Amino acid sequence: MYGEFAQIYDELMREIDYKQWADYLFRQMLNGKREVKRILEFGCGTGSITCELAQKGFELTAVDISEEMLTMADEKAAERQLGNIRFFMGDMSNFQIGEKFDAVISCCDSVNYLESLEAIHNFLESSYEVLEDEGMLLFDVNTETKFKEIIGDNTFVYNLDDVFCVWENIPDLAAGRMDYDLSFFVKQDNGLYARYDESQSQYIYKIEDIFHAVKQVGFTDVKVFTFGTFMPGGNESERVQFVATKK
Repeated sequence: MYGEFAQIYDELMREIDYKQWADYLFRQMLNGKREVKRILEFGCGTGSITCELAQKGFELTAVDISEEMLTMADEKAAERQLGNIRFFMGDMSNFQIGEKFDAVISCCDSVNYLESLEAIHNFLESSYEVLEDEGMLLFDVNTETKFKEIIGDNTFVYNLDDVFCVWENIPDLAAGRMDYDLSFFVKQDNGLYARYDESQSQYIYKIEDIFHAVKQVGFTDVKVFTFGTFMPGGNESERVQFVATKK
């Protein structure tokens, strides 16, 4: 997973305003009970949000399951001369580190890649374990509404600089899953195009099920916002932001 895909991920996602995303997290963290200095990020990908937060002065420990994604993230951090980021390869549903953090974040619907409520529970347990008292947990998820009404069974074609990609969505709503099949063609130095194929799956959860899991682990002051706002969110939203506190 994410082998050659890591090389073109930023091209496909270049419409995302990562600075705005980091600013939103920053504003959420200002409302926490504890001052946030050290952040653990799960599912950092190519490090776009990681770098934006590091530029705000936070100390980042960023984790991803893909070595290729981490390589890209490390290069990005080096280009920006950011010395306040550490990268680790690991599974967000089973990660241990002998340190404590003021906040744990997971962005860009990384939680939707966890294939069961048990895996989500494990992610929440891992997050709780590494947080300082009154530390914050922040993560977002795509909702059932978005999977059904926005993502659906659509096929997208991207014709980018030196990259051509066909992205096909294959919903299996009965199984609570959305499969993605990608074929992309990357221009080589000799002018020819090399083809790569990638398959991924995301899983669909009801917001109340995740909410109950967060509470069950022991988090308090659990809030669900419509992403990008401070307004209440739910299954009718396209994306929601969870914010919770370790008691």
